[in-house]
Amino acid sequence: MTTGNRIVAAAFGGALCLAASSGLSAADASLTMKPLMAASFDAGPKHVVSYFVGGENGCRLTMMVIDSALEEDPTPVTPATRLVVTVADGKAAFFDSAVGTSLRFNCATGAETMRVDKINRVARAPGE
Repeated sequence: MTTGNRIVAAAFGGALCLAASSGLSAADASLTMKPLMAASFDAGPKHVVSYFVGGENGCRLTMMVIDSALEEDPTPVTPATRLVVTVADGKAAFFDSAVGTSLRFNCATGAETMRVDKINRVARAPGE
């Protein structure tokens, strides 16, 4: 394992440990994050660990996405995917799962906090 891979693995493991106390469960609809505060979310068959840092252009959001652990296989074999996106002050970014769950990340004015809302998208039949 290279030094770079060890650093990424250690950072991801640390973020998972920190996120244990700040998770967004199915019962919760939202969570407010502070800069460098790790947060953990279940989004359908995926698990997301994220944090952000504030800057001149807004909130620089980093998300690590991996398959959710199953009871029969608590250690997923798939690698994590890292996404980095800047969300402008007062704006939102949406990340959709394939099973009708979305995560909305709202960057507060001044990039001091970021609110995360779990949204369940359900299609309605015509005429409802």
